[in-house]
Amino acid sequence: MKCAPLICTTLASTLMVAAGCKKTTSDANPAPAAPAKTAAEKPQAAKDPNEVVASVNDAKYIRKDMEKVVDALIKAQNIPAAQVDEARKYFEQRAVYSFVIKTLVLDEAKKQKIAVTDEDRKKQLAKMEEALKGQHKTVDAYFKESPLGETAARAEFEDGLVIDKLLQKNVLDAIKVEPAEIEKVLSEIKTKNTETEASNKKLDVINAERKKRIEGLKLQIDGGADFAALAKANSDCPSKEKGGDLGEFTRGQMVKAFEDAAFSQEIGKVGSIVETPFGYHLIKVTAKSPAVEAKGNQPAKPETVTASHILIKTEKAQTIQPIPTTEQLESHLKQQKSRELVQKYLDGLKTGAKIHTIFPDMPL
Repeated sequence: MKCAPLICTTLASTLMVAAGCKKTTSDANPAPAAPAKTAAEKPQAAKDPNEVVASVNDAKYIRKDMEKVVDALIKAQNIPAAQVDEARKYFEQRAVYSFVIKTLVLDEAKKQKIAVTDEDRKKQLAKMEEALKGQHKTVDAYFKESPLGETAARAEFEDGLVIDKLLQKNVLDAIKVEPAEIEKVLSEIKTKNTETEASNKKLDVINAERKKRIEGLKLQIDGGADFAALAKANSDCPSKEKGGDLGEFTRGQMVKAFEDAAFSQEIGKVGSIVETPFGYHLIKVTAKSPAVEAKGNQPAKPETVTASHILIKTEKAQTIQPIPTTEQLESHLKQQKSRELVQKYLDGLKTGAKIHTIFPDMPL
């Protein structure tokens, strides 16, 4: 479930049935395909649209309202037909969970007389506008394109403002970060960077030795040694089993440095050592085919090269972490603390409430 951090809220990760959320089939854990129906299976009986699927104290959430949300989200996700049943179960539980948490929090906000001002609204809209610039989208377009509809999306926005203000007052304003906590994190980063620098120096020595190794292979080839035999004995690429043969390829199929060398080298000659993120290469071009324009029923063909190579892999240096400012670290540590403290606050609201859902195994 991927949600753009636009619609208000410290609870954005909790209330994920907000406008703007998308679940794609490329997610790390896609919904499993529903099992195929057999002839013996009977169609499910229609469910009562007025069934109470969740209640929080006196507030009730009925099936038709839940299904309206779920149907909109499923439609917006372009979920394959075989996965719709599983996706529906997932979204039903998320819709119910969202109802429960929002009801608890908004009820508490009402008790505490939390009021949203025009200034609060302007600030949040400005944040949304800034976040949407990368998508070349306006705030109005964002609301209008919501799978739940513009009215529901704007209502989510208003609810989010209230929720944020309640949490700011009762949780976030009280969060403190001590100087010692900042110093501890800074010390850990500096220690890690020192270790990384030491490790990278060792890798430099290893890579220098590997550079000498491929330079030695180049001298052997220049002296008449068989390229395929050297590839089979020395290359770190699986292509070594075929004497380094990579077959035919077009532009765009190899990393740029490798491609530039392969397409510029003469047939039958081994060029200079080429360095890529994979390591050091010696490339031998064995054939070239020029590009062919489309003619009649004959489709166009791109320029191709057939080549073999010897690869000596290199070790990748680790990245040195930039040293954050005190302000950045303080903000980061506050965010870490806020997640735990907000959850504790929500747990407290749940403890004093009568909550019922049709999903007995759903964690609340």
